[in-house]
Amino acid sequence: MNKKVIWTKGHKIKDFFLFPRGERGNDYVNMLGQIQFVKYYEDVIDPSIHVEIAIVDPFGIINSAPVRSGSEVLLKLEHPSQDDPIDMKLIVTNIIAHLIDQKREIYTLVCETIGSLSNHTTRVTKKHTGSITASVSDIVNTKIKGKMHSVDTTSNTLDFYGNYRRPFKVIADLCRKSIFRADGAPVGDEGSAGFLFWESQDGYNFRSIDSIFNGDAKETYIMTPYKGGLDPKNNFMLASEPKLKESHDIIKKLRSGTFSTANWYYDVLTRKVTFHNFNYNKHIVKANEEVPIYDGPYSRIILSTIDQGTTNLDPDGLNTLTPQKQAEFQAQASARYSALYSQMVDITVPMNLSLRAGDVINLEYPNINTDRKTAKNSPENGKFMIARLSHEFGNSEGDFTGLSLVRDSFTINE
Repeated sequence: MNKKVIWTKGHKIKDFFLFPRGERGNDYVNMLGQIQFVKYYEDVIDPSIHVEIAIVDPFGIINSAPVRSGSEVLLKLEHPSQDDPIDMKLIVTNIIAHLIDQKREIYTLVCETIGSLSNHTTRVTKKHTGSITASVSDIVNTKIKGKMHSVDTTSNTLDFYGNYRRPFKVIADLCRKSIFRADGAPVGDEGSAGFLFWESQDGYNFRSIDSIFNGDAKETYIMTPYKGGLDPKNNFMLASEPKLKESHDIIKKLRSGTFSTANWYYDVLTRKVTFHNFNYNKHIVKANEEVPIYDGPYSRIILSTIDQGTTNLDPDGLNTLTPQKQAEFQAQASARYSALYSQMVDITVPMNLSLRAGDVINLEYPNINTDRKTAKNSPENGKFMIARLSHEFGNSEGDFTGLSLVRDSFTINE
């Protein structure tokens, strides 16, 4: 990372090779000179990276090569904000915005990693036992043919059958059943529910939401009107005003039962009903410390079954492998996902390739109508998780990264 240069300039598209037959070999086309711009996307609720490559083609390559969905692409991008380049093997999954005139063709290649195709051409068939983290890693390695980058250990274990479901569907179901195990904590009925699974530059990630927010912020970005013309500190200042898309819609949260719910669960094995009143302010550790928005009676009754898994039982019908307060954790996971997007804000910063979806960053705003000397922290400050990011290469105005940030709480006003 070169922090001594301005990051709004300096990107390089080093390589862009297209293999028309869908596999590497001598039959390839170098289309580096035809690129107009590249947009790169990551999302914590999307298990695949997406890349859009806009092409200006004056040679008719799209038909002479030919360029078709299923073709393989090798793309290499560099920028001073990251030491290592983005070096990706992608598959063209769609061709959009195709325009033709007498002298050129303009179109956009929509590309994804091979995992998005493998998800539709493979199925999880065997029985998985034991650690959920190990099961997710095995599915990624054997079915998706990808690599795991960052994983959190689960406190609970789960035995299950794949039942010929798609790999991403199986992992999504496991996310809702996973309970985070902190370092050194015993296996069993401890931890917090709610995991996310997504792909970043480095590989696939299987992370607990609470674990993400409990970590240190990777960067701190500041909103200030005081910017030097060529000051490298501008790399960590907002390039435009933040846009708050949502800020704790209390009616929506009450309707979904984010703050407090009455959970009535029916156990299909024991034929017993479990009642559990869940309170978000008491049972969840928030990303930021604040005065509770709502701390009243429950606003929703949730009727469901306890999803414990029959294969976790011993011959006597007892769950001796991982005794769990299953009703409590199912309620906790539901509330955690709902609360995660309580506050959403979109910001634009100078391009920073070292950022990843799932990273936590700090935002610092001054209170309005304050100068630099007397600036105080705004309640809008605090920890945010990067839910989505987009790097844009080739924008005539410069190199920028767009971030969609989420969190579940404000900070206390100072």
